Amino acid sequence: MNEVSPSANRISAALRALRQVYADSATDKAVLGLKCLQAVMAELAADGVPADDLKPLADLETLIAASPTAAAPAPAPSEGRLAERQRDRRRKAPPSNALLARSAAVIDLLVKDGQGEEGAAQTVMRHLLVAGVPAPERGGDSRGWRRLLEFRNTLVHGGGPEEARVEYAAFTRELDDIPAAQRVHAALSEKLWDRRRQARRQAG
Repeated sequence: MNEVSPSANRISAALRALRQVYADSATDKAVLGLKCLQAVMAELAADGVPADDLKPLADLETLIAASPTAAAPAPAPSEGRLAERQRDRRRKAPPSNALLARSAAVIDLLVKDGQGEEGAAQTVMRHLLVAGVPAPERGGDSRGWRRLLEFRNTLVHGGGPEEARVEYAAFTRELDDIPAAQRVHAALSEKLWDRRRQARRQAG
């Protein structure tokens, strides 16, 4: 029997989970296909496949998403369109030092929760990619999650840009203030990472 690679195992698990979620749903098959395509793209990007090589899949994603049959139900259609535009913008720009610092703090939290460093970095990188955030550009490895882990390790040892060090310390304190039972779930929420959204809520 041929041995299945860890990457293939992760992709298989993600696709299996999506099928289970949508198994008893009236959602059109195009929606499930779109979700599966996005999951595969996220895993490939996390494994270091360059964005240029993923462009045909990204173009296919855009075509499917634009199809009327792939319009997934949402509480408010305008919110769905806004989220899609935000993801598109994020895909075109490298992540900020502040966002990478918050991601590093989440890796720390997952490690404390029992995950290995590499597994924690892969988990956080997958969440970033699904949210439309690309991998860090700088680093000595082709794998996006590895570059994210390198950025985190630099912060752990007191290095990195000042902006990132300040945000890393502040976000770590913010995570510590969350009840322990809710901490990991909250830390993996895109809303918690999005300072702009948080600022708008406070302003409102």
